[in-house]
Amino acid sequence: MSLLDVLPDDFTPLPRVTSREEGMQVSQLLDRAPSVREWLLREKEGSGRL
Repeated sequence: MSLLDVLPDDFTPLPRVTSREEGMQVSQLLDRAPSVREWLLREKEGSGRL
C-alpha cells in the first residue's frame, strides 16, 4: 500500500484567496477558540442554567 499522491500533468492548483498574514491571523484565532466543552462549562458557570 502506498500513500503517495501523484498529481496529473495538467493539474493546476487553486489560487490563494488570502495572504500568508491573513492566514496566520485566522490560525491564531482558531487556536484561541474554546472547545465546545470549554464553552459549555463557561456558560454553565456564568448562568447556572445547565
